[in-house]
Amino acid sequence: MGTSNCFVCGPENPFGLHMHFHQKDEKAVAEFICEPRHCGWPGIQHGGITSSIFDEACAYVPFFRGLVAMTAELKVNYSNPIHEGEKVTVTAWPIRTTKRLLSVQAEITDTNGVVRARAEAKMMVLTDRQMEQAGMAESPI
Repeated sequence: MGTSNCFVCGPENPFGLHMHFHQKDEKAVAEFICEPRHCGWPGIQHGGITSSIFDEACAYVPFFRGLVAMTAELKVNYSNPIHEGEKVTVTAWPIRTTKRLLSVQAEITDTNGVVRARAEAKMMVLTDRQMEQAGMAESPI
């Protein structure tokens, strides 16, 4: 999706997370292991990394439907820390769809299924004119 330089999923971004999202039913799913460079407090993943992961996961829900969308709103609830070296899974799924807006929920869980954080996003589907205004000459899909 998007560019190869995307911070979360871009394979060519030297500072990126290099996450690979796949579709499972209507869900966007990816795994991630927190590295030392992703930490704010020693050994604990920075909340901005968690928010970035949610932002990308929620964007993949419309992408897997063949739509180009941008995040209009993202709310994150942090319930448990994500520790350095820990493998987690992010899952995002649609909860409501209108012509121009997808409401998406997401969660990050550890290998035992314990929820570490939850998010809710509103993804705005872009028109051709909005893509042009954003400098997207053609759809990245």
